[in-house]
Amino acid sequence: MLKLLAASRRRPGLTRADYQRYIEFYHGTLAREHRSSLRAYIQNHVIDSAFGTLQDSTHQQIADRDAVVELMFDTFPDMINALEPKEPTPVGPDGQFFADECNSITVMAEEEEIPVACPTPSFNPGLAGLKNQGGMKVMHFVMRDDSIYPEDFQKYWREAHDEALDKAPYAKSQLRRCQANWRLRLNDNDAAARKHFKQVNPPVYNLVSCHWYDTMEQAGAFREYHEALQKSSRKFANWSKSFFLMTKQIVIIRDTDGYRPAA
Repeated sequence: MLKLLAASRRRPGLTRADYQRYIEFYHGTLAREHRSSLRAYIQNHVIDSAFGTLQDSTHQQIADRDAVVELMFDTFPDMINALEPKEPTPVGPDGQFFADECNSITVMAEEEEIPVACPTPSFNPGLAGLKNQGGMKVMHFVMRDDSIYPEDFQKYWREAHDEALDKAPYAKSQLRRCQANWRLRLNDNDAAARKHFKQVNPPVYNLVSCHWYDTMEQAGAFREYHEALQKSSRKFANWSKSFFLMTKQIVIIRDTDGYRPAA
């Protein structure tokens, strides 16, 4: 299963509420009507976020994101057919009405479920009310340090992730689900995605890790984990250009025949 993640910010003149309402109710409806080979479409509406580190005197890139969408396909050709349909649909052009398109970030990724110590109990008071996961989803966009090979980056992140949770007991006890979305080499052939989302020289992220907690009340748990992760003795990430988004999930399309998407 192939996943395409796209993080965007709102176009000039819109409030965050305007933007999120538009993409859920209008753009989401267009996506359902012209779904093509799309297996699942999840919107993640940003509630709060942080970019860079406290040691940075200023932001090193655009520090503003209002939503992340996750699009799931069976194959790469299916994704291309959806992004570049033979007959034009209103889905692609609709982006100009809500997004600052040239600054969108896309990542073609493969999912990996990461074991957690305390999965969601049978009673879940989460905001989303979904089974087997919490109501707050934190999406952590991690940029690889230039000195680290992509193959080593995965290994180093996993070691640092486990070490950070051991040093952050509150986070370890509250984390209900964790998923790593690893950047695929297919990103080297992402012309269709760049054209669809109108991107101009987007930054490259090798990992988008997703962390589920019961509610926004557990936001401090992720901060505890995040601080421990940044203090890892091994250098593997550019933290000044990494960021995290605390979000609420909105399911637009989801096929459920044996596939469990990040939603």
